[in-house]
Amino acid sequence: MSDLDRIWKEAEVQLEGALPEAKRIYIDMIEYRGEKDGCIVLAFPSDFYKNNAEKNCKSEIENTLSVIAGYHIDTIFITDENNKKKIAKPSSRTQHKAKTESVSKNTTLNKIYSFDNFISGDNSSFAFNAARVIAQNPGISYNPCLIYGGVGLGKTHLLQSIGNYIDEHNPKMKIIYVTAESFTNEFINSLLTDKASAFKIKYRSVDVLLIDDIHFLQKKNQIQEELFHTFNELYDNHKQIVLTCDRPITELTDITDRLKTRFRKGLNVDLQPPAYETRMAIAIQKCRERNYKLDNNVLEFICQSIDTNIRDLEGALTTLSSFSELVGKPITLDIAKEHLKNFIVEPAIKNNDISIDMIIRKTASYFNIKEYDIKGKSRNKNIILARHISIYLSSKLTSYSLSEIGKMMNGKDHTTIMHSVDRIKSLLETDESVRNAVNSIENSLME
Repeated sequence: MSDLDRIWKEAEVQLEGALPEAKRIYIDMIEYRGEKDGCIVLAFPSDFYKNNAEKNCKSEIENTLSVIAGYHIDTIFITDENNKKKIAKPSSRTQHKAKTESVSKNTTLNKIYSFDNFISGDNSSFAFNAARVIAQNPGISYNPCLIYGGVGLGKTHLLQSIGNYIDEHNPKMKIIYVTAESFTNEFINSLLTDKASAFKIKYRSVDVLLIDDIHFLQKKNQIQEELFHTFNELYDNHKQIVLTCDRPITELTDITDRLKTRFRKGLNVDLQPPAYETRMAIAIQKCRERNYKLDNNVLEFICQSIDTNIRDLEGALTTLSSFSELVGKPITLDIAKEHLKNFIVEPAIKNNDISIDMIIRKTASYFNIKEYDIKGKSRNKNIILARHISIYLSSKLTSYSLSEIGKMMNGKDHTTIMHSVDRIKSLLETDESVRNAVNSIENSLME
């Protein structure tokens, strides 16, 4: 073995342990191809991996090589489709963890969720880092914490990762993970069976309480009252509380102000849809974990076409892999396009003559309200609906990003805008009056 062979093998091990998951993906794709003119040659299976590795982690690779060698080493990245590492094997660290994982006494936790298998990108780095700090210092750092964002963005993954990390490193701590719906049903059952006291003791004696989807508690006054007292008991005793929600706490209706105040008193962080590079890293990891055999050009098509959330991305991967297995043929790009019609919505044609102000004006006229009401903070149901429709049509009919629409809607954040779009999409399927309003305003704009 030459010196450069040895240096690369040592560097590969160090990089596997030091780099974040999103960058480790590219290390897994590398095949060492010796040296050329004193440089180490590294091969990638496609231009996508080569280009992203050059942009995201080339400096870390060369720095690690140089530290090990004691002198500077340059690298040459090449593309070689004969590279056999299209789907990388799990790292030895992950395999070791799987072997040594023990059964937890905190049975509400799902052990598939961990910080190690959460791909963090620009959309989620704040929430991811906050969750790790909470897990390392339960009851001390960021208590309470609310993680909010749209469906399929990783809220449950982070919430359960917190619980699993604490369970592994502080096994004596009592942890409960529960959805708000299960919390509600359990409370109702405790009243019916005269076990209300046992319910209170169970939830007020924990060290860590993790509640998923607290938006489910809207309009449920009695369970809100119970959660209020549970919250106070745990917070006063420095017990960790982490909650998730599908929107900012200010967007929740029919939640008591005193409960909202409790939720806001700690750290509130949002999760946004992942960028293309993060989606690609997640897709590669899912294929590795589930042994899906999909070519790189198919993965690239999926990640370019599906930008909604991770759940839709996983669904597309499962659909194609299942088709391949059932019919016994590999997935081509044409097959992928044919079978993902239900996942991929073609973008609407943008009309450069339509502005957000025009959309607001037409919507205000339709609902017989003032234009400034739509940009304001009124909680009148009619105005809220008009505001949601204005945002939805701005997203559909203009080229502005969600963040840019938010700025023009009196500084509303990306997550709020995304919630409005999702809300109208949902109502269009179930509410004829909303469907008529949207169609009428859109037709008026097109005229």
